[in-house]
Amino acid sequence: MKIININGPINSGKSTVSKLLIEKIDKSLFIEVDDLLSDEEQEILGLTMEEGWAERTNRLSKLINQYKENKQYDVIVFAYPITKKLYDEWKAWEDKNSLFINITLSPCLEICLKNRGQRELEEWEINRIKQMYDEGYNKREYANLIIDNSAQTPQETVDEILRFLNGQSV
Repeated sequence: MKIININGPINSGKSTVSKLLIEKIDKSLFIEVDDLLSDEEQEILGLTMEEGWAERTNRLSKLINQYKENKQYDVIVFAYPITKKLYDEWKAWEDKNSLFINITLSPCLEICLKNRGQRELEEWEINRIKQMYDEGYNKREYANLIIDNSAQTPQETVDEILRFLNGQSV
């Protein structure tokens, strides 16, 4: 099983590319990490933003382990901005039957700050994008592949990922 995280700052195209990617891969699943804990549930539980992120990633880990046990999918794709701590935790998912791959989308900052597709950025998102670029989310040294998708369509980005994945085996 390949477990693929599509990393990158907010508005870099992670979810769009992930959804297109699983359309091209048999026996694959996309997990929308943001949907693992709604804002309402986070509020009801009294979690801070950071605690909410931690809860989402805990839930993701449980799901990944369930899917590994069930052997239902050959590829699981999720989209989440990754830190070194999360990378180390998620790299530990690897065993003789599974491989963790971290792919970073890295459009230029000016592209990320624009409204793309149906999304209209809120002020807090614009500020967070700038912070994420300052923190290096767009150029993680622990990425297996970094793609500057500034001038690519989402499908061109997917095609580049598929070419890369063809060379990766469990």
